[in-house]
Amino acid sequence: MVKDLPFLQYHEQPTIAIITSLYSEKLAVDAMIDNKSTYFKNKTDEKSRRIGESQVYTLGQIGKHIVVSTKLSKGAAEQKMISAENTITRLLGVFSYVEHVILVGVGGAVPHFSDFNKHVRLGDVVVSTPVDRSGSLYVHCQRAENIPNSIGYSYVTQSWASTNHSLQKAVENLKCTVERNPTIAKPWDPYIEEGRDLLESEESDFNRPSIMRDKLFATQPNGTVVQYEHPKPSGSHYQSYTEGQVTIRYGVIGSGKMVTQNEKMRKDFSQLNGIKAFDSEFDAVLDSLEGSRNCSFLVIRGMADYIDGTGKKGWQPYAALVAAAYMKSLLHVLE
Repeated sequence: MVKDLPFLQYHEQPTIAIITSLYSEKLAVDAMIDNKSTYFKNKTDEKSRRIGESQVYTLGQIGKHIVVSTKLSKGAAEQKMISAENTITRLLGVFSYVEHVILVGVGGAVPHFSDFNKHVRLGDVVVSTPVDRSGSLYVHCQRAENIPNSIGYSYVTQSWASTNHSLQKAVENLKCTVERNPTIAKPWDPYIEEGRDLLESEESDFNRPSIMRDKLFATQPNGTVVQYEHPKPSGSHYQSYTEGQVTIRYGVIGSGKMVTQNEKMRKDFSQLNGIKAFDSEFDAVLDSLEGSRNCSFLVIRGMADYIDGTGKKGWQPYAALVAAAYMKSLLHVLE
């Protein structure tokens, strides 16, 4: 590790930034980066000249792209939001040639109890993809409440869309390539293996948990909790599917503690907005990107639980690894 970030020539400047939140996510992402170096960048108060909070950046290559990865700071909710905004503002200030920002890490799956094609389970990856003309990739629930004399809910939301469609085109190109060749190995599979082997050599366990640890439950109207079987594929999907393989799903990513902590509300909010996964509130990051006039972002989440990704620590390392492996596959097709 080099202490100070050196001056970077134009051809050394990263054009893609990768944002993580958990330590396991940062490890997984960095395992995908070739020719990497890690640096500190200290924040200095201009008036007092005192050195303040430092940020760690890892620079390297994925495919033909120069990338930089960093991790958001921990903290209480309000402090975390301010810190996240500062991290993004500083990142885009230090690396002014960044064109695309990708949020990579863990999330909570939105399951479907009868249709395999709509089902998201642990170990799958969800890629933020618009489902309607709004183009929204990420929807945050700011407030939710019961509608009087009704079983429904009303929501106050904020959403974000990417006006630069380069990343979405790459997502579509990768999807088409895989769908044309359903029986061959997926492009992210070798990256999962390579990443896991590299991390194991560093004494980190990123192996996939047992499939028996992926239990699907739902609460009935009378309050009883029932376990369900995961829906099975049929037709052409049945022939090319192996239980335990990574499946990529496409849809909106959602957030908001009010909806993620309430099973009925979570299901309703998901159906209304085409949400396939939730994460632990990255609205401050997206606000900061918008404020910095960055118009190209993507969210990639590996599924670690059925809430928002923070519940099942046992699935987090593997979920982070598969999200990072998909990200690497995507950057190899990004023009």
